[in-house]
Amino acid sequence: MRDNHRPKQDLIHEVTGLRKQIVDLKEAMVARRRVEDALREAESRLRSLADGAPVGLCLFRQDGTPLTSNVPFARMLGYDSPAELQRIGSVLGVFATTEEQSRVLREQRMGYGSGAFFRHKDGNRICLRVMAAHCPEQETVALVTYHTSTEG
Repeated sequence: MRDNHRPKQDLIHEVTGLRKQIVDLKEAMVARRRVEDALREAESRLRSLADGAPVGLCLFRQDGTPLTSNVPFARMLGYDSPAELQRIGSVLGVFATTEEQSRVLREQRMGYGSGAFFRHKDGNRICLRVMAAHCPEQETVALVTYHTSTEG
């Protein structure tokens, strides 16, 4: 054994140091758990706020790929959940045409209540009122939509 030739006092100091490290690690673990719990709570509240909004919210990449949306936006387009919208919408597209997508996503700010045509899950076109805001730091476009009428 390698510790047989070490003085007893050195071993005591080493054990004391190890105990201090354990206490410090436990305190750090408790602090990290508190931060993680607070983050989860904040994320849950934000999701509740977005899903409880009376309008559809969606964040798009500049190329038209939906990054995230709230439940009302997904339901406006006939999807059961935002995850389904993101999965299918990123393949089929969310806008009725590529021209409509370009028009909506390229404009820096659309006027309050400007109309835009989207593709419903069943393939029909649906007109939604839209407000758009460009988010340059993330190279995304945030849309606020609300329902007006559908077109076949």
